[in-house]
Amino acid sequence: MRDLFGRTCFAAAAAFFVAAAVFSYGILAGEPVAATGSARAASSRPAGENYPSEKLCRAARSAAAAMLARLDGSFAAAVRPPFVVIGNLPEARLRRLADGTVLAAARAMWQSYFRRRPTDVITILLFADGKSYARWATKLFNDTRPPYFGYYKPSIHTMVMNIATGSGTLVHELTHGLIVYDFPKVPAWFNEGLGSLHEQCRIEPKRIVGLVNWRLPALQKAVRAKTLRPLRELVSRDDFYGRLVGLNYAQARYFLMYAQHRGLLEKLYKTFRDHCSDTDAAVKAIEKVFGSGIDKVEADFLRWVMTLRWPERRAGV
Repeated sequence: MRDLFGRTCFAAAAAFFVAAAVFSYGILAGEPVAATGSARAASSRPAGENYPSEKLCRAARSAAAAMLARLDGSFAAAVRPPFVVIGNLPEARLRRLADGTVLAAARAMWQSYFRRRPTDVITILLFADGKSYARWATKLFNDTRPPYFGYYKPSIHTMVMNIATGSGTLVHELTHGLIVYDFPKVPAWFNEGLGSLHEQCRIEPKRIVGLVNWRLPALQKAVRAKTLRPLRELVSRDDFYGRLVGLNYAQARYFLMYAQHRGLLEKLYKTFRDHCSDTDAAVKAIEKVFGSGIDKVEADFLRWVMTLRWPERRAGV
């Protein structure tokens, strides 16, 4: 068993050793960003504080050792508090995914959306292929029919991923793992809309930019057929996972992508988060941020979404 680590938080990392023969040469710590308001979640830490704490660093190393003890010798761990990234992958690729995808995406979300960070260790299991993914999902968690791409187990703060399918679902599920610390009462339409926006994206230092993806054709078909549910209904009812779930994902994703296109997504998130207990909170937040009634916002959104193409056309093609 091997253990891969980053470069800072030296005080917390010094002189640590466990019987499972897991060792470190430093831990890559998160960088604090300015806090923007009062606390919203009890089990989270304001972004302005020193982060990660030494306690969280120790907990992350312990979690890595404990999980590695349950796996075979083909697995390695990259400890990046609050994340423990474990996979049966080449060490260089595991480091790239831990640093270039997990940490990069988390930092971008902390910069743009979330003012509070996890105080729990979040374990991310990356399996090299579908066979090992299915085998270990069953052995570790008794999940005998795991979703094709991957899934998040919120009760134990663990992501289980078939990384052979790509890293899009990794960022999608990471969004779910982080948002609950900043917006504990986030409704499904926004939680899944933001997560699915990130499943095809460009990660920049201070933001994640969602790109057009495979969910577009179904949405455009419903728009053309005039069978798409009203936006007011999508954001007000508690039936996201009902019979229209597939179309709900597409509609929520592309509405948030439209907000991104208008430069309003961060403001919409923060306005909705800070006033989520209000009656008709989602509708009020949308109307306040867009400066128009929701019916006009919806009409403008649908006109915009019909201009998109999937696959995206290259210039000159």
